[in-house]
Amino acid sequence: MCRQLDVARSGFYAWRQRQEVPGPLAAENAVITAEIQAVFQEHRGFYGSPRIHQELRAAGRQVGRHCVARLMQCAQLKARTRRAFRACSRASSGAAGVVENLLHQDFQPR
Repeated sequence: MCRQLDVARSGFYAWRQRQEVPGPLAAENAVITAEIQAVFQEHRGFYGSPRIHQELRAAGRQVGRHCVARLMQCAQLKARTRRAFRACSRASSGAAGVVENLLHQDFQPR
């Protein structure tokens, strides 16, 4: 059974007004989000919220790192991770053989 909640008429119209005309905080968030998207695309999507926060602070924008993370999440911006280094699998096989001792060092245990 669903409960029906009564909403005051003034509350409904106030909510509708907020949907049509965003407040100053929403407008500021939109400006910051545009700057975040610019930095994000400049670095081809590899920068996450800490680095983007660092870039914005260097540009003179006073904004918190968690605010940047929240706005990135709202804009569905997620940093790509770089591929980890992996040594070539063929180099470790016996095909390459043993390298010649160019320094003439003694590697025998005593």
